[in-house]
Parts: sequence; structure tokens; C-alpha cells
Amino acid sequence: MRTEDIEKLDGTIDAERLMLVATDGPTGYMRPVIDSMDDDTFALYMRYHFAVCERSDLIGASHHTLDILKKR
Repeated sequence: MRTEDIEKLDGTIDAERLMLVATDGPTGYMRPVIDSMDDDTFALYMRYHFAVCERSDLIGASHHTLDILKKR
């Protein structure tokens, strides 16, 4: 589903978006690399992921997104 489609769907309910995040980012494209990371490298990767997971220009590259809404 495209982010534009998610926004249209959100518009059909009485709720406000708190955030739309990329839950896995580029992980799906580089799974073998991530699986082979040591703990320190993985922690650094997670710091990167949390720093960019809400960037609208990167959300579409994620295999999964999480749309967090608050009921009005």
C-alpha cells in the first residue's frame, strides 16, 4: 500500500495521526548483512534506524509501515 493510500484511508475515520513509521526500513534488502552483525554493529544500525524511521522520504522503502492514530 502506498503512503498516499494510507492517508486516504485515514481520512475516512475520526482520528489524527501521531506518526507513520517505517518498521523495518532497508532491513528486507540487507537481511543477510544484518543477521551477521555483531552486537555493537547491530546497536549502531538500530540507532540509525530509529533516527530515520519517521522520515517521509524513506518510509516508502520499508517493507512494512506502522500508522499510529489517536481517536478524536
